[in-house]
Amino acid sequence: MEPNLNEFRRFAEELAREAAALVREYAGDFAVEIKDDGSPVTNVDTAVERMLRERIDSTYPTHGVTGEEYGARDLDAEFVWVVDPIDGTRQFSTGLANYGTLIALCRQAKPVVGIISQPVIGDIYAGVSGEGAWLNGRPITSRMTTLPGKAIACLADIDSFDERTRPGFEAVRLASDWNVYDGGCLGFAALAAGRIDICLYAANVECYDVCALVPVIEGAGGVITDWRGNPHDLHSTGETVASCSPQLHEKVLALLA
Repeated sequence: MEPNLNEFRRFAEELAREAAALVREYAGDFAVEIKDDGSPVTNVDTAVERMLRERIDSTYPTHGVTGEEYGARDLDAEFVWVVDPIDGTRQFSTGLANYGTLIALCRQAKPVVGIISQPVIGDIYAGVSGEGAWLNGRPITSRMTTLPGKAIACLADIDSFDERTRPGFEAVRLASDWNVYDGGCLGFAALAAGRIDICLYAANVECYDVCALVPVIEGAGGVITDWRGNPHDLHSTGETVASCSPQLHEKVLALLA
């Protein structure tokens, strides 16, 4: 019997609400450390990921799990949960609100359920492969923009683009009607909700940064791949780009090439 993906979605939404409550509990009272790779981590990141993993392990003990702070377990399982407790720790640690919690479920390495949660506002974007996408339970769809010149683009921090990726960044920036910068996972959520047309990110993208985005973007009618057009999965690293429509995505990929 095929598993009920909406059952997993409901569980993931429950996890997102519990994570949001924990983030708000720590608000204004957390410590920041710098990891070996130079990125910040807070005790909120670690506390939220511990809670998520404990809940997953107790509810679905045969499922694998991986996350940013505590590594991977059973990645060869049919179902693997992928969590990022605070996607946007730099922003969170400086008191900015453009961060979120990401929760994904992969089946045979392909993302099939995704959650983008903004803990302070309380918004939960959910996506299920083949079913659709929702914001707080209300169906959402991406726009049908097809021309880069009429598009709104959300671009990552310019410092994240290097000599190899800067030309693609500039091509998309100049082709778009207007741009916003460094929206993080909430930029991808806004694309799914029909507010943004292109999201472009470059360095340091890992599976826990992108797996939750895939079902939300695709469920809303958009497209998300790496810069060469390859789909993202449990083993993804590198650059990512999302577009609100398949037609626009083809043109954005041509700009990046």
